[in-house]
Formats: sequence, C-alpha cells, structure tokens
Amino acid sequence: MSTEIKSIKGSLIQPGLYSDEKSLVSDAFRALLEIRPELKIELAVDRYKKGDVSLWEAARTAGYTLEEFKEILRSRSIVIKTTSTKRESDARLKRVAGV
Repeated sequence: MSTEIKSIKGSLIQPGLYSDEKSLVSDAFRALLEIRPELKIELAVDRYKKGDVSLWEAARTAGYTLEEFKEILRSRSIVIKTTSTKRESDARLKRVAGV
C-alpha cells in the first residue's frame, strides 16, 4: 500500500470519521461501484465463476434479473452450473409456490 493511501486512511480513521479500516474500505468499494456500475457485472461474473455466490446472488449483485444475468454469462461462454436435480428443483418450487 502506498504511503499516500496509508496517510489518507489514517486521516479518515484517526479523527473518528470511520471506526475502523473495514468500514472505510467497505464505504470506498460501495462508492466505487456507484461511480462505475459496470464493475458490478464484472464482480458478479467473477464471484459466480469462482463459486463464491449462487446464480441468484450474482444476478442481484450485477443489478439484473436472473434471465438477464444468464444471458450475460452465455454471451461470455461461461457455463451455467446447476446445483440441484430436477426432483430437488421441483420440491423447492412446490415449497415456494405452496403447491
């Protein structure tokens, strides 16, 4: 980490503007994603590919519907992973739909 970044970090944490480095970094990333919303897609795709998040979570992170996000993955030739069998999916659908 550069000396300048360390200085800025200290200037924001020491006087109590942020309680700790974690809250400062969290706020900085949130601001970055507001300024550069296209990075949300890259973040979501990367986290999905690594298996860190589900397809639903990745779509929500990117700010797209599930079907829109699937299309983004297809356009990048990324395989969409299925995590359950048809029987498990049907059972989940019944629980959610109350059928």
